[in-house]
Amino acid sequence: MKKRLIVNADDFGRNVENTNATIIAHKYGILSSTTIMVYRHAFGLACKLIKENPTLKTGLHIDLDYIFMMKEQNRFYKRLVKITKSMEIKIKDEINKQVDKFLKAGFSLTHLDSHHHAHMHPDVLPIVVAKAKELQVPIRFYNGYYDKSKFFYKNLEKEVLIPILKHFCVKYPYFLIDKFDLDSDYAVGEVMMHPGFREIWRTYDTARCLDPELKRKIEEKNIEIISFADLK
Repeated sequence: MKKRLIVNADDFGRNVENTNATIIAHKYGILSSTTIMVYRHAFGLACKLIKENPTLKTGLHIDLDYIFMMKEQNRFYKRLVKITKSMEIKIKDEINKQVDKFLKAGFSLTHLDSHHHAHMHPDVLPIVVAKAKELQVPIRFYNGYYDKSKFFYKNLEKEVLIPILKHFCVKYPYFLIDKFDLDSDYAVGEVMMHPGFREIWRTYDTARCLDPELKRKIEEKNIEIISFADLK
């Protein structure tokens, strides 16, 4: 079976550097997809660039940091924040507001994912999946998210998260592949990239998307680059 690979850039619209780097990685490299942050500084620039680059498929990068008071990446590795009823109402309201702002900008939504993987929280995932089903779009699912933790919740993915996805019948690429591991066993996978210019790790991601040798290897292995729109 031919492998299919989504190359997605997070943080589109977060700032000018990340936004411009995403466009460069798409126009001159293998980046096929991105997710936009509608309340960050460069949202206006991102909207302009989407219109100028219609082949870049765009989803929503749901941002719930202010609700969780998130100050570090992967906080959920260490403990699961308790979702109160008032927080649940805020989360639903915030997701609806961000989706509405995206759609009112006049764009076609290809998928949902989230900043700092907030939707991987077992109490948040049902809200996001229900919204994805309503919008008839796929989501990102971080396969092995909790398995990477040395703390708790080893069986959370299998016992709680996957049943939620199956219940709502929402599509997703099951494998989130680490930095172009092209030999992983998958039918449809996603590589999560963070193009940018200021930070070294983001500059590296930009360079990887533009690397002609990587493109050659992808073609050699007969891997098809797709976007989340192709999962609908």
